[in-house]
Amino acid sequence: MLTRRNLLATIPAFALARQAAAEGQFAGQTLRIGTFGGTNADAIRAAVGDTFATAGARLEFVIGSPQDNMAKVIAANGHGDPPMDAFEILGAMVPELLALKLLADLDYSLIPNAQALAPAQRQARLVAIWTTQEMIVCNAAKLAEHGIPLPTSLTDLTDPRLRGRVMIPDITSGGGLESVGAFAITAGGDETNIDPGLQLIHRIPDLRLWKAGGEVITAFKSGDIWVAIAHAGWAVRTEYAGVKVVSVPAKLGTHVGLIKEGWMGIVRGSRQPALAAFYINAYLDAATQYQMTVKTGTVPVVPAARTKLADVPVVQDEMILDPARIALMTRIDYAKVDLADWNDRWNRVIAH
Repeated sequence: MLTRRNLLATIPAFALARQAAAEGQFAGQTLRIGTFGGTNADAIRAAVGDTFATAGARLEFVIGSPQDNMAKVIAANGHGDPPMDAFEILGAMVPELLALKLLADLDYSLIPNAQALAPAQRQARLVAIWTTQEMIVCNAAKLAEHGIPLPTSLTDLTDPRLRGRVMIPDITSGGGLESVGAFAITAGGDETNIDPGLQLIHRIPDLRLWKAGGEVITAFKSGDIWVAIAHAGWAVRTEYAGVKVVSVPAKLGTHVGLIKEGWMGIVRGSRQPALAAFYINAYLDAATQYQMTVKTGTVPVVPAARTKLADVPVVQDEMILDPARIALMTRIDYAKVDLADWNDRWNRVIAH
């Protein structure tokens, strides 16, 4: 069985060639980073821990979803030191976050690894640190056993033979908004008109919802589901758990596949802005990006890391690594999204 542990043994020397930190550069300083827990936090510490130790700094995590950590920052705003120095941010949060002016300007002279990113990924107060590819993840063997072809469109999930075997993200989950947007586009709607997508979701017989990605792995392992909407990283982790799955990027209008971008910003009022920039630079090191993909299934924003991943088992099977294909994938335009309206409509049509 291919597991995360024995796959890591295949990582070439490239993954160990990280940028060296100046010894004692940040001696005695502590950085608090808001991030996901579990595998994600463990992977970050494994990837950048030595760099921080060399620099003399201590790395602490504030565990929570990006939405939870944003709420903590908002609650503490104007009341002393912020609860964290920097945190991971989902695309859906960007408009509100910028409007509230909770983030400091980034000094890109302290983040040289960001030069490898596309210009749109280097913003004044935000920098992209990972992406995910939202997929139709399938147990192909189970589908073949029941004579069901691999789905290529979200409309295929309404097949009555899939009754009770389909799981999609709840709107409150990490991939929920992207899922709603994808269903809307599939059904002829868009960011300003999600009703067609909600009606399409409503047509999936005995639909199951997930709020944490680990639920997808559990349901595939038990055989309760045969198809899930989840990012390719959860397909990678499902294979690590011993279940063979296939990731299919959905047809979305003129596009194939959907990307979700993860960002990071430094909280305004942080006493450690230089150390936070140091952390971001370490995260954007090609070796760190590579290792985070192998362990967690996020897709690198640094091109050099994607190139090296082309020969890694499981990762190459579940993700799209070709830059030309990635460029043709769609993104949700959150400038057009009314989050309160989306949640209200979801609650009335799906969660009633």
